Amino acid sequence: MTIDACIAHAIQTDLDILEALPEVQEIPVEDLEMYIERYVLNIQRALARVIQERGEKFLKGKDAAGLCATCLEAGVNLPPSVLLKMCQTIIQLTTLDAELVLESQGTSLYYVKMAVG
Repeated sequence: MTIDACIAHAIQTDLDILEALPEVQEIPVEDLEMYIERYVLNIQRALARVIQERGEKFLKGKDAAGLCATCLEAGVNLPPSVLLKMCQTIIQLTTLDAELVLESQGTSLYYVKMAVG
């Protein structure tokens, strides 16, 4: 799974908008979607940039806390508990790799590389 896909999955599963952006409770409903969308895109870009520039050693070492600290240090604007959960998901997803090898008569065969820790 690519880093971008891992980040997108972590955002989808672990990002708590109310915890990360408590001010959304005060935003008019008609502005809410665009506000949240812009925030999520900025978070996704920031995480991708930090991970690509400084995160490889944390991915290889399966160090979610180190990745989280690096992201916080680089200015990723998320509560530490939310960011740590997202980094744990990213680390977990980078250790799983699957590839379709063969599809025949309704049966699919996959090659799966998995790290179990």
